[in-house]
Amino acid sequence: MSNYPSSEQLLDLFNWASPGMLVTDADGTVALANKAAAELLGGNAAAGTKLADALGIDDYDALLAAGTPVENQAATFTNPDFASGYANVGFGEVDGKTYGFWALRPVTTHPTPSPASGEGSSTAQAWIKQVDHANESYTPVGEDALKFIQAYYDNCPVAIHLIEEDGTVAHANWKDVAIVGASEQPDTYVGHHIRHIYADQDVVEDFLGRWGEDAPIIDFRADFLNKGERVPVVIFSTAKVEDNKLKNTRCFVFPDSHPDRERDKVKALDLSF
Repeated sequence: MSNYPSSEQLLDLFNWASPGMLVTDADGTVALANKAAAELLGGNAAAGTKLADALGIDDYDALLAAGTPVENQAATFTNPDFASGYANVGFGEVDGKTYGFWALRPVTTHPTPSPASGEGSSTAQAWIKQVDHANESYTPVGEDALKFIQAYYDNCPVAIHLIEEDGTVAHANWKDVAIVGASEQPDTYVGHHIRHIYADQDVVEDFLGRWGEDAPIIDFRADFLNKGERVPVVIFSTAKVEDNKLKNTRCFVFPDSHPDRERDKVKALDLSF
């Protein structure tokens, strides 16, 4: 798809997304990494690092040779609080050269939002605090990185969509359109309200309120709808809010590595509390 978000939105998406986002050269060395990647990998997110080695992935050459998107590849991180998770990677070209486009998803003990009052501090909450905290060692990428972020949007096998204040899907990448079964007719999804693709309406109605309040949704298992069929997904979503107004969301949706797991609930759905 070629209908990209604005340059401002793409830079905001890359720099402040809750999953790790990285671009690697063809030989697998890091060329670009966002704040979340730096929190997961520390110095291993630095330019020139062999990313697959850092993630404990030993078949990178085979992945590159195949050239097809890879989802839910088990990965290890250097962050002691989030040492394990999953990597999604796709391959594409920028200026005639091959690059890898990576999305890293940490595993948490329970999601944010969580319905259970006795669970203590959610590690999902702890994760987003790490992503959001000021860190002078991270320098946000600028407009010179836009062509790489556009290529990321086009090639990384993670669903990305940006939602406006009224709940309309303003932008969705190829994977997001595919996961809801709209590849042949993207305009049946993009430009319409997000509630139509959630299997459980109470979940999306809860989310709509959270986005407006800049409340994160991290490591949350839900079901999307693809032509009436449930698709188990894991959601990482934060929002850009200015002057108490939602500008757009930063929604990343991963195919669930454990599709048989029970779907998460929002507090409104759990009557035992």
